[in-house]
Amino acid sequence: MSRPKLSVVVPFHDVARFLPRCLNSLAKQRLKSIEYVLVDDGSTDGSGVIAKEKAAADPRFVVIEQENRGLGPARNAGARAARGTYLAFADGDDTLPRTAYSTLVGSLEATGSDLACGNVKRIVGGKLRPSAGHAEAFATTITGTHIRRHRALLTDRTVWNKVFRREFWDRNGFEFPARHYEDSPVTIPAHVLAGATDVLEDVVYHWRIRSGSITQRRTEPANVLDRLASMRAVSEFLKERAPGLWARHDVLVTEFDLAFLLESLETAEGQEQEELLDSLAETLGVLHPKALARQPSIRRLEVHLAANRMVPELREVRMFRRASLGDAGAVQHGWFRRRQWFMDYPFLRDPAKGIPDSVYDATVDFTLKAVVDDVHMDGSRMTARGYAYITHLESSRGVVDVWLQRESVKLPLAVKRVRRMDATADSGQSATCHDDAGFEASIDLADVAPGRWTLHCSVTHGKVVRKGVPQAHPDTGYRRYPAGGAHQPSLTEDGLVLRRPVRDRGHAWVEWAGDRMAVRTRKVQPLVFQGATHRPGDDGRVLITPPARVGVWRLRKVDGTPLRLRVGVSPPSHRIGVHRVSFRTELEGEVLVVVQPALEDDERGRFAERRLRGTARHFRKGGIRETVVFDAYGGRLASCNPRAIFDEMRTRDLPLEYVWVTRDGSFDTPEDSRVVLHGSKEHEHALATARYLVGNRTQPNWYTKPSGQTYLQTWHGTPLKKLGHDLRDLPFRRTELLDWMARDVPQWDLLISPNPFSTPIMRRAFGYRGVVLSTGYPRNDALFSADRAFQIRKRLGIPPGKKVVLYAPTWRDDLHRGKRRRLSMELDLARMQFALKDHVVLVRAHHLITDRPKVPSPAIDVTNYPEIADLYLAADVLVTDYSSAMFDFACTGKPMVFFTYDLERYRDTLRGFYFDFVDEAPGPLTRTTDETIEAIREASVPPGYSMFQRRFCPWDDGRASSRVVDILLSGSRMA
Repeated sequence: MSRPKLSVVVPFHDVARFLPRCLNSLAKQRLKSIEYVLVDDGSTDGSGVIAKEKAAADPRFVVIEQENRGLGPARNAGARAARGTYLAFADGDDTLPRTAYSTLVGSLEATGSDLACGNVKRIVGGKLRPSAGHAEAFATTITGTHIRRHRALLTDRTVWNKVFRREFWDRNGFEFPARHYEDSPVTIPAHVLAGATDVLEDVVYHWRIRSGSITQRRTEPANVLDRLASMRAVSEFLKERAPGLWARHDVLVTEFDLAFLLESLETAEGQEQEELLDSLAETLGVLHPKALARQPSIRRLEVHLAANRMVPELREVRMFRRASLGDAGAVQHGWFRRRQWFMDYPFLRDPAKGIPDSVYDATVDFTLKAVVDDVHMDGSRMTARGYAYITHLESSRGVVDVWLQRESVKLPLAVKRVRRMDATADSGQSATCHDDAGFEASIDLADVAPGRWTLHCSVTHGKVVRKGVPQAHPDTGYRRYPAGGAHQPSLTEDGLVLRRPVRDRGHAWVEWAGDRMAVRTRKVQPLVFQGATHRPGDDGRVLITPPARVGVWRLRKVDGTPLRLRVGVSPPSHRIGVHRVSFRTELEGEVLVVVQPALEDDERGRFAERRLRGTARHFRKGGIRETVVFDAYGGRLASCNPRAIFDEMRTRDLPLEYVWVTRDGSFDTPEDSRVVLHGSKEHEHALATARYLVGNRTQPNWYTKPSGQTYLQTWHGTPLKKLGHDLRDLPFRRTELLDWMARDVPQWDLLISPNPFSTPIMRRAFGYRGVVLSTGYPRNDALFSADRAFQIRKRLGIPPGKKVVLYAPTWRDDLHRGKRRRLSMELDLARMQFALKDHVVLVRAHHLITDRPKVPSPAIDVTNYPEIADLYLAADVLVTDYSSAMFDFACTGKPMVFFTYDLERYRDTLRGFYFDFVDEAPGPLTRTTDETIEAIREASVPPGYSMFQRRFCPWDDGRASSRVVDILLSGSRMA
């Protein structure tokens, strides 16, 4: 048997759902002469059967079986069996582009390098997205390089985006350790020991991010211990074999990897906590001394507390980081010339804690923030506009210098300081004002010698000086400007640079015609925007109305090529209703239409919130107005209980003004009302003067209820999963904060309870001592109009005779990071739709979800449908999990199925339950797609359904809205 050119080792364990896609992508590789060594690491879910079937059908695939020993030993076993001239690895739940191995092997054969590696995209919710961890290393192709020259390769720690020359692999005896995070102890040494490495910007691997994978369990103590063990192994290797890389590597991993240890310490107790602290001590003894010194002071403080086993203090600082880091500034201590800057973080100069001042030293925290967002040419005179400041230091006291630089030659520009409130708005903090950070820097390019020049700047604040290259403002993008003599300014990834003029490839002009974009092209032609074709008018211009929702869209020609603006064309932004429409460009002039909420600079960001906290009083001088403010889900929707109450009020022809709060203008303004943008002065005015406030979540942290206002809190669901203060004792440390209750709950005048079960839970969980309205949920009134179901189905495009399955899962706390919440689609919708040909599947993501996968046709994504009650009426079966949708849907009396693939983790770690869901769920619980399909086929109302209804729906009768409005208007405080 001839030796294959490449061997690919594919270990797998219980990935039956994804393995076929992985194997198919391998089978379709364009490179010939490949063997695939599939290592079954003790699978129990049928993955082994899938692998054997593939091997029986395709002789390039061979299967090795072993007891479950982990990914590292499985890879080692596969590598020993591999026969190829080159060696690669892939994981059984991932996929590869067809050209991956032909590209990597082809490069090695062309250059003779020992190692080739390529770029990566992540599979998130079925969509391919760039891998941020690989972006810097693979920004451009560089063959025959080395990690000592291309140091960004220190971030390239994964093994599956590489092909190794087998002789190089064997010569160095590479072997994966028998633990998690096994890649870097092989990949970083391989980079160092390679004679040469080919770095390719081509995407060669698709890395799947899935629920339950090691990637999603990074803070579990056992995984953290493995991560730190690998971190130490690499650090010790670099100290001995590549000391020039040691400090840089350890700075990177201290910033990234230690974050998971610190997060784990927030909840770890007993032996687990001790093991984590011991591992940290061992790790700090190995790391380069600069690794910690170069970290921001908040990280130094966290590590200091953990290293000194001050765990309660560490947990307080971690909470401070989440809630108040952006509100803390720098302070000075000391006398005269010995005064120093420190970050004003917890325990600073607290003698009881004894934390050294050096931990709080602000030197590393003082960084330059500088952007350029416009260039104006007046003949050969160039004026660059932007802002520059040192973080944490008031810009009004800073001195800004701007110059052009080519190698060691510097040409100063004349600088005029201007006010830029957007600098503060974009800064993400509230402690420091940067309104005076703006600059206009001018120079006559006729006086500038030929060559490539780059704009630089510095900011001086007393003894603190920071220098750097201003970057293009993200709202502006990259673009070229008109030439001035021998130079053409361009905003690029490298900042503002002067180059020799190039030919203008642009062919379009954009201006405003009222509230429509007027686009003119050199050759009169139709244009495509949002998938629709727009044709030119008699004057040759194409008039396009921007979408009334937040987003970014491209303007294209009919053939799909992008529209390119002429050099020098810079259309202004324009406000339409609650949106501001602007234009972002790319270097060659490609234009993107950007729609954002039309908040002014003094209304955006944390500093603006701080301003708002101090402006309420002047609105209250006019007294309370006969206005009702409705706020559903923080302005994200016009729905739920507030919408039902609004609709009831409208039917009564009351002498009231109705105002809806909108986060971004994404919903249609309800009839007979107006909208205000969340966080705007109009929003603050409405809250400060309204007679009634009706909301189903918390209000902004600057809200203070005025005298004479009634605040009705409707909330938004019967609780299966724990709420409020009841979450504090759960093992999972959630990223959202619970401090809103101390601020908002005491201001509630009335709280709606959906049923007797919920009343005591809400009182305890929220710490609420006020009046509870035992009325049932107004939003469920619509469910008593079953005659509307036919029209709703027709509106959704559901063919007559089809059964409707509504899939409406809740969100997951462990898929929530910052402002991003991801939906992991564990239900195989394509398989489900194929099996249920007489059904139409509707998919409704939770309103908090920001990242969701594309719903495959013929299933229908109804996430943006205004009212979920309509979907309940249209559905024959509800498939959900732990969502409060079950309690509302029970009003319909129709069957439910519960897809609870993560039941134990969700119940025992993430959220906790208020009753025994397994015993009391009003329908079958399933764990797989196939089980769910079967349950839908056999869907029926179980014997315990009526008991469930009596317990959770006793007040739902179609008249809850009327009861609530009666009480609200009467001014009664009786439930």
